[in-house]
Amino acid sequence: MSEGRSRRETNLRHSWELFDAAAPPPTPASGVSRGLRRLEVFLDLLYALLVFHMLSYLPPVRDMSWANQPLGLLGALIGHRRELWRAVMGMGVTAICWHVSATRLARLRLTDGIHTTITLVQAGLLCFFVYFAICDPTLTGGPSSRALQCGSVALAAAVGHLGWIYARWRGFIDAHTRPEQIEAIEASARTEIATAVLNTPLSWVGPTSWTLGWLIIPLLLRGGFPLRRGK
Repeated sequence: MSEGRSRRETNLRHSWELFDAAAPPPTPASGVSRGLRRLEVFLDLLYALLVFHMLSYLPPVRDMSWANQPLGLLGALIGHRRELWRAVMGMGVTAICWHVSATRLARLRLTDGIHTTITLVQAGLLCFFVYFAICDPTLTGGPSSRALQCGSVALAAAVGHLGWIYARWRGFIDAHTRPEQIEAIEASARTEIATAVLNTPLSWVGPTSWTLGWLIIPLLLRGGFPLRRGK
């Protein structure tokens, strides 16, 4: 069994070598590296605006009506639990998407028009996911919102993985990136795509099963997508 696994890993490594050998030479870094910085700044501003927008969902307290409540401002927040949870969840989801995007871009040294377009499409799909999530923060709107969240995550993860494969094909990945780091990013992308796809049918089962699916399915999939560990 170990021999078969070793043979599969060797074949996969040879396939990547042939794939990399067929890639066109990377564009000189003089102008493209500035494009990568502009892309990172644009995405930082995009996600920062999303976080700022989430603050608008906080309960309104301008009329000072909370001053007469027993718990004061805390009582006003507790009385508007739905709005409070929507803001907190929206900022949390946005922060996670922001972190995933920044982690991948941090491993690159170049970009081009195609890679930039793919990255922006992924960011747009993630914005749709945030929108679907804050529209139904308590998961009481039926299976449609849950299914749309799964679909947007699956598409965003697939597009992001496509952008990573393209960047690797063009030689945009930083030379200091270790092979285990590349494998970790790719394994995480495969797990994210599979989790979203497999969790979609649970949207019609119920909110509890659907929520647990996001936690349990990745744990099961990591056994099928093990990371190669150096000996």
